[in-house]
Amino acid sequence: MSLDFSQAEGLKQTVVRHSRSGDLSLYAEAQERGMTLTELLEELDPSPRGNAGPDAFDRQMLVLGLSGSGRRAITVEDFYLGGGLILLPEYIQREIVRGYRMVQDPEELLAASVPVNGPSVKPIYIKMDSAKESLAKRSDGSGYPTVQLLYREKEVQIVDKGRRFDFSYKVIRSQRLDEFKVFLWWIGAQLAYDEIDEIYEIIVNGDGTSPGATNVFSGTGGSWTYADLVHLAISFDVPSQMTHVLGTKTDIEKILNFSQYQDPDTWHAAELFRQQGHYQGLLPMNAKLVVSPSATSTKFAALDRRFAIRESVAQPLMIEAEKVISQKLESAVVSKESVYTIMVDEAIKVSDY
Repeated sequence: MSLDFSQAEGLKQTVVRHSRSGDLSLYAEAQERGMTLTELLEELDPSPRGNAGPDAFDRQMLVLGLSGSGRRAITVEDFYLGGGLILLPEYIQREIVRGYRMVQDPEELLAASVPVNGPSVKPIYIKMDSAKESLAKRSDGSGYPTVQLLYREKEVQIVDKGRRFDFSYKVIRSQRLDEFKVFLWWIGAQLAYDEIDEIYEIIVNGDGTSPGATNVFSGTGGSWTYADLVHLAISFDVPSQMTHVLGTKTDIEKILNFSQYQDPDTWHAAELFRQQGHYQGLLPMNAKLVVSPSATSTKFAALDRRFAIRESVAQPLMIEAEKVISQKLESAVVSKESVYTIMVDEAIKVSDY
């Protein structure tokens, strides 16, 4: 079935008009409503239900003849010379987000990500004092175990974090988009690892309202063995279980070199690596390994991603659209306003050997 581009053609006139006048009102409206430009365009040109094809942004690129890949890929300069200039900041942001999720997606480590308003947030958590008591039977005449959902005593401040990039227009103007987007992916991947480092720091040192995770290491100091890894996994009390282990690249390498992983008949590790090229799923207890570039050497952080960490987002990842257009990418910031907090204290552990 052919796609209907009639609404996209109508919206094209608005995009061209705003591009030629440098009108950023669409971005202003989207930001005020907590949306991306793509989401706003989807309201103006809705995709068919169950659409697996181009979204509203992609359709604008198509009707404007702005190809992002292949032999017809345009250059960065073509955005400025044609009628699609206001699409450029959104294109950059979309590719940065693609890179953010491409290598190791921090969202994989989160139990919940929720929008919030204001410069601070009061975290909620599950009080564990009586939540783990055995189920009471009515015939016992005793009360039921109580699970309490409470606010922490203190608030935590929303953090403004991001990266500035300075691209000389003379250098990038002739770059085709399928080359330029590689640099954007790299920026996104770096942002992702910044957040992975932040999650590691929260697990180890706490979030400012609750302490860091308990150190459960009980082996020989300075030595990390397979038995220590098993002990870390078993230290989680049900219903929590270890789903992810974070550490330095060197410490992750130690895990991968355990003799227990050298027998493909037992763990099928060699075949998994050959087929997928990934090491994240090699743990026998189905936990994934995540490199945290700024982690502390000899200190692993582990979590149950279903229960442990909440992200409160005041502003999603966003680029300075005005600077992209008026300064031709000479200097712009991509940033996000959010904070991580601990939801279930016992869903995080540390093993400091």
